[in-house]
Amino acid sequence: MTQTSAYPARSSDAAATSSRTSVLLRSGLARLQPWSDWIVLIVTAAALYPMFGRSSDMGPFYSAAARCVLHGEALLSCLPQYPYQPALAIFFIPIAFLPAVLQRLIWYVIFVGCLVLAVRLTEVIAERLYPGSTRGQNLFWLRAIMLITCGKHFLDVITYASHDPLSLALIMLGTWALFNGREAVGGLWLAVAAAIRASPLIYLPYLILERRLIACGVFLIALLGVSAIPDVIGALRGGYTGHLTDWLGQVVGPALVPGNSSELVFWDIWNGANLYNQSLRGLINRFATGPVLGLTPTTILIVVDGIFAAIVGVLLLKSPRRREYVAIDTAVLLIAMLALSPMTSRHHYIFALPAVILATAATIADPRMRRLGTSVLVASFLLRAGTSNDIAGQRLTDFAYTYGFMPLGAIALYIIFGAILWAWHPPGLSAAEPARTPQPSWRPSPE
Repeated sequence: MTQTSAYPARSSDAAATSSRTSVLLRSGLARLQPWSDWIVLIVTAAALYPMFGRSSDMGPFYSAAARCVLHGEALLSCLPQYPYQPALAIFFIPIAFLPAVLQRLIWYVIFVGCLVLAVRLTEVIAERLYPGSTRGQNLFWLRAIMLITCGKHFLDVITYASHDPLSLALIMLGTWALFNGREAVGGLWLAVAAAIRASPLIYLPYLILERRLIACGVFLIALLGVSAIPDVIGALRGGYTGHLTDWLGQVVGPALVPGNSSELVFWDIWNGANLYNQSLRGLINRFATGPVLGLTPTTILIVVDGIFAAIVGVLLLKSPRRREYVAIDTAVLLIAMLALSPMTSRHHYIFALPAVILATAATIADPRMRRLGTSVLVASFLLRAGTSNDIAGQRLTDFAYTYGFMPLGAIALYIIFGAILWAWHPPGLSAAEPARTPQPSWRPSPE
């Protein structure tokens, strides 16, 4: 019987086999290249899960709130540590009765996906405002600067595994819809974001100010409808139906008036001299523990918040009445959410991400913005993250938290947006150019 060797008979055959293998390998790599960003993202997220996602209890915590609603129990009695809107709990009904290990994994995949969606939508918007900012080398630098300056925010939100990425993704979906002139859809997405997190309610006065009446009407209807779902579930199942009124009376009511107190377990964390409350209220609480120049701490906070709100109002009033400028307005509003919230933790600063991306795109693509944008981005990074991390050391970190460097770093970005709105309008929106409705490309560019 004749045996056939597994090895090539001649060296030329070996060379041909090697050449074919090399060609196949190069062909495979060429096919994977357009998806390289997604491959790196998936591998990185999978590698981070054992360190962060698997140890987080927020997925099971939100699921416990969902079980309270389904069982017809009052949320603040069933789960006293739960300060969020009741509507948030309904998002976790599908996983409420799964094992905790699966709840953590599913929630990790969802909130990482929400982060990716928020980034991608902002990049698509940035390309419309600043053509070329997300192409070739510019895309590399845009993402590199984003990761360097916001890397701490990514790690904070992944460590805590909060629902902030979900809220941010909904806000960016609403922004994208308004950006394309889809008023009703934009109002709907923003309403859902406000139904699960209170601070996006800032969009309601904004929509009124911009006279987006359709979006405003849909926002109000959807907000009330989504917020009432837990009470509707309670009514259908013969359980508790006062979730929304409890939240309004026991959480929102006291929080609206500075200086109030409550027996809720999280109240002292919100209103005390908490080093990790990086809102304007937290900053005032740390320094104005008593009257200053005859002004009570409550008066000081009202004055500071009022001045800041006036600055936000001026920026929004100056914003041109074109639908595409809703992206710049969203960057301004997201920073305002961080500054004006009663409690802004470190992981909430993921909401500064769209502002950083848009400011970076402007700095990269618009030569007029280069010097100012670079200076502001560096200062913003140092204040938000550069002075409060493991490299900086605990002493400098505590100093930065005490003196409110994080809100100041986010607010500093207003300098860039003020320049965009007042002096150097985005080159993609020339006055003579008709409004267009771009479609996002979800497939990454081979560039």
